[in-house]
Amino acid sequence: MSKKNIYSYSSQLKYGVDNFMSKGSSSIFLALLSLFLFGFLIMVVVRVLANSILPDDTLNSWAEIPWRVYVAVMEGSAAETDGDSNWLAKISSILGVLVGLILFSSMVAFITSVFEAKLDELKRGRSIVLENEHTLILGFGDRILEIIRELIEANESEADASIVILAENDKEEMDNLIRDNIENTLSTRIITRSGVVTNINNLKKVMAEKAKSIIVMNSAASWRPESELKLADALVLKSIMSIIAVCKGAIHPPIVCEIHSTRDQNLAESISKGTVKALNEVSVLSKMIAQLALSRNGLSVVYGDMVGFDGNEFYFYRPDEGWGGELSFGDSLNRFKSSTPMGIHTQEGEIILNPSKEILIREKDELIVFAEDDSTIFYFQEPVFTPRTKSIPPTSKTLRTQRIALLNWTSKTDLIMDKLCSYLPENSELHTFVDDKSKQMDEYASTLSSKYPGIKISIAEIDLNDLEKLHKIKPENFDSLLILSPGGNTIEEMDAYVISLLIRIRQILLSNEEKENVTKSDKTRKWPKLITEVMDSENIDIILNSGVEDFMVSNQFVSQIMAQVSEEPLALDVYDDLFKAEGSELYIKPASYYFDFNDQESISLAYGECVAAASIRDEVILGIQLQSNQKNKDKMFGISLIPKKDSIFTITPNDGFIALAQDEA
Repeated sequence: MSKKNIYSYSSQLKYGVDNFMSKGSSSIFLALLSLFLFGFLIMVVVRVLANSILPDDTLNSWAEIPWRVYVAVMEGSAAETDGDSNWLAKISSILGVLVGLILFSSMVAFITSVFEAKLDELKRGRSIVLENEHTLILGFGDRILEIIRELIEANESEADASIVILAENDKEEMDNLIRDNIENTLSTRIITRSGVVTNINNLKKVMAEKAKSIIVMNSAASWRPESELKLADALVLKSIMSIIAVCKGAIHPPIVCEIHSTRDQNLAESISKGTVKALNEVSVLSKMIAQLALSRNGLSVVYGDMVGFDGNEFYFYRPDEGWGGELSFGDSLNRFKSSTPMGIHTQEGEIILNPSKEILIREKDELIVFAEDDSTIFYFQEPVFTPRTKSIPPTSKTLRTQRIALLNWTSKTDLIMDKLCSYLPENSELHTFVDDKSKQMDEYASTLSSKYPGIKISIAEIDLNDLEKLHKIKPENFDSLLILSPGGNTIEEMDAYVISLLIRIRQILLSNEEKENVTKSDKTRKWPKLITEVMDSENIDIILNSGVEDFMVSNQFVSQIMAQVSEEPLALDVYDDLFKAEGSELYIKPASYYFDFNDQESISLAYGECVAAASIRDEVILGIQLQSNQKNKDKMFGISLIPKKDSIFTITPNDGFIALAQDEA
């Protein structure tokens, strides 16, 4: 049964025109074209009627009328062709010129509006991206600039590389921020697009399925409320599912994401058959800060060099021509000139750092090689250095007890305490001082004391802004003081708090020296090792001038790891192994553990001898720290990583070897 139309024909006509015009620029163009043809035909009819009433002697035939009308409509000056025509022909020609002006101006206005709309679309970042093998970043947070800098370094050897960023931020805002903070992008092009990162259509526009790798940023910082962290993690999981959907269930590009919850981290990594690596900022930084407290000064410089593309990195290496026969891990140490094997990636996919030197490397195994660049890795079938070192001096295997203090309760504090306790020997002490102690903190301290009964653990409440109360904790009596960065509205606020607390601690230590008449150059001067967390790398110089001996630039460090893992997903597995209490970690150990100085102030030897001495101790060394440059920032605080085996060093008992070892003994 047909519906009875209750609307007037004029209303229906207007409604139909509105629907047609709303379809976009193509419908408007068709409407203008139709209007032009209609106007042209009307003017032809008018001219024919005029010629019927009063014949135009200048016309050769009736067939010339459409041409005269066309010229009049398209070009007003063409009306001069009717200069000798009669008055009625002239009037029709004038009408044709007026119709042409109206239609032509409408067409110009339409073309202008289309261009403006296209420019507006480009400004809003809605257009398609035609890139291939690009790095796609979803989100735009505090880490974005550091990640971009690292990727630019990684792409330096490529002739044409691209980074595509999809975020909900305004495109102009993103472009301006990148342009203001990154002056030279070398061979890397940076393309930004604005849109919801979980939207499938947006992911198709940025060619997610054709990307080399995808980095999914977390929208919530680790210090935000729990509800925000859960929502941000859920959005990351949704983004991963959207990427899988875009790839239509096929193997997707490697995905690197940041997730706060351990449960969601495991879920993300098992969500698809493709490679998904989830990074937990709090877990990684907590483990690393704990290691800084237990090693000599300078370990943060080693880690900073390791995760940044402008320094040294580790690579998974297997020579094309094979290993050249039976090869043990110990023998492999002298098959490279200026790079160092630090572990094995087995053909079953297992990561083993600092394996036994007797373990054999199989044909399909890869060595995890620490090198400046993959182009600097050269494997030799014969040893490049033959060491003479056959023995090392006896050293105590007993770990020294330590007193460590943590200042501030943050999202990392409980994990740092647990990690420290897993490293510390019995009779050590771990004290945490907070502004506002809660019942949950006391319960956690009790749980930790039950887990590690040999360690004295306490959590006390003091006003960290009160100089007198800080005096009472006697900071000079601790081996290490860890100052953690609390939450805040901005990174600058958080660093300002840490710096102000550092100044108060420094003032207490200096006032104690004045009372005891200890000078800065006095060898009996003993300060606790000051370690702090920095959010902004721009504040490092201020931090160093406050007496800090080791620091961790949290924001930069996590950004660098994410960028590195996007280039080599297996890198995260290496870091996970490196930060575990079980297995080997990085330490800076005294040179006297490796060589007998026999009352000599110094000895000169080749770096290859140091490698051999470390191998006898079942360790792998990655470099040397010279104490004379330990305070010199321009000389990497005395750190020299992976020198050539035949490089000669003059070392003293107080210099350090950067060792991958089971413990600090």
